[in-house]
Amino acid sequence: MSNVNGRILNQNGGNIMLNEKRKLKNKAIDFLKSFGETDEDKRKIEAKFRNINGKTGRYNVPDDLWQKRTARKNRVLISWKTVKKNGLTLEQLETFYGGVVVEFINDDYFKEDPDDELFNKLKSRLGSDEIVSSMISIRNEDGTSSSQKERAAMEKLEKEFPDYKEHIIKRKGGVRYRGTGNDVWEGFIYYSIKGGQQDTRNAYDETGIKPPQLFNPASEYANEEVSLDIDLVLIYFAMFSIDKDSLDTQKRDKYEMLLKRLEYVLENTEYDEGNLLEYCRNHPSLLLDEGKLYDPIQVEEIKITDFAIDDKNDPRSIDIAHDEAVNKEKYYFDKKHGCILTAARPTNLFWSRHSSNMMQQNYTLEEYFMKEEERVKKRKEKLNYNKSKKFLYD
Repeated sequence: MSNVNGRILNQNGGNIMLNEKRKLKNKAIDFLKSFGETDEDKRKIEAKFRNINGKTGRYNVPDDLWQKRTARKNRVLISWKTVKKNGLTLEQLETFYGGVVVEFINDDYFKEDPDDELFNKLKSRLGSDEIVSSMISIRNEDGTSSSQKERAAMEKLEKEFPDYKEHIIKRKGGVRYRGTGNDVWEGFIYYSIKGGQQDTRNAYDETGIKPPQLFNPASEYANEEVSLDIDLVLIYFAMFSIDKDSLDTQKRDKYEMLLKRLEYVLENTEYDEGNLLEYCRNHPSLLLDEGKLYDPIQVEEIKITDFAIDDKNDPRSIDIAHDEAVNKEKYYFDKKHGCILTAARPTNLFWSRHSSNMMQQNYTLEEYFMKEEERVKKRKEKLNYNKSKKFLYD
């Protein structure tokens, strides 16, 4: 038996499956990149697929604390409000295997709730080395221009911790840094106050400490196993961006072999929502035209060469898209895998044009399709009405 990402896996079962998935991922990426028209295009296609889980956006992590585009499985920051809203337990938080820090923002820490066991347990873990730790942040969290709320919270902080500047969150000296675990940083306070008539205040400007860049957003977290499944789902989608009819016999045989292997692995990878092959086959991306990959928003075919485009201004540019938006900050505990799932889960991702990603905004695909139908209907009604009016007056 061995421990992978905190889960006990049978040496002849779980680990073999993980290794098999890694090998399959590498073989499939090598195959996909072979369709680049130049060596540079091949490199770009490979980078597109290698980076699926290699970096995250910043989202709601303060810039001073953001780990700057590192792997999804690394240490994450989640607000207390988000933990509470999603009803997460300490045991579930412990499945952020890279370490998680619960952020008490502004007044959160200073509230009293003797009946909330998790709240009080997390308050006692300020700056701890445990896999679930906590910190206090004084910062804008709702996008308003006023800093009144933050300044009031800062007064409470200064009263509760007169030596607060001794507890600014930072990397530990003399310890080799890594992107996981809570034993490589110390302190538990961060503040950044902007807006209003008073001077801007920042923990690192006032103390001369270097911003530590410690956290990824929890909303983009995926452990190693889930990350591999994300890779395979998005690779499977991409296989349908290849024009099979143009392949020679040798390449066609390799294509079919890889596709069958991907289908076998995806079908045998179960989540609470179902197996991954089911998810892929029933996704609008593959249902619009049999055997082809489509952007479901603009209803445009995606071709394998589009994955070599890294200019976001090019209308063919491709992004990873989410069905349920990241900023909805919804978390699920998957019983089959015994871990937290976020918006970065294999049953929530697909490929779309960069411009489509902008169009979709915070809607799920189903919500977007409904809104689009409403807009089309409204447009037709208004145009038909105005056309008939014009006819009467002419």
